[in-house]
Amino acid sequence: MRYLFFLFSITLILTSCSTGGSTIKGITAFAARTDCKGPCGKTMPCEGKPLSIEIELRNRNVLQGGRTLFVRDPDNYDYTIKIEFAETVPDNIYNGIMDAKYKRIRLTGIVGGYDIYVHETCTRSYIFTVKDAKDFSLLTE
Repeated sequence: MRYLFFLFSITLILTSCSTGGSTIKGITAFAARTDCKGPCGKTMPCEGKPLSIEIELRNRNVLQGGRTLFVRDPDNYDYTIKIEFAETVPDNIYNGIMDAKYKRIRLTGIVGGYDIYVHETCTRSYIFTVKDAKDFSLLTE
């Protein structure tokens, strides 16, 4: 019986500490992930993998340019993620993002990293590449 309890405990700990499999709630939570947090010039473990994230739309935290969205954390404008859409994703899937009826976005994309310099300080930033229309949703609630 102790052995079963021990195995159950280990399994519970390992699954609760997993870095994948669930939707990340917000850009701040994404930036705090240990598998994505790191120095410039270094490829982080989260890069090249699909991750899901849900982001609030408020305080005018979205900029759009072509097939790319730049989304800032609505409470902390210091961190921005870039969302790029593959040619296979129709424009109408994301073009309405500026409509006030949308409160959140949810997406799954392949994470890529790049270095960005702001005020002579280098920061590792990230791109989510969405390759399929089913991996992006504009949510009204």
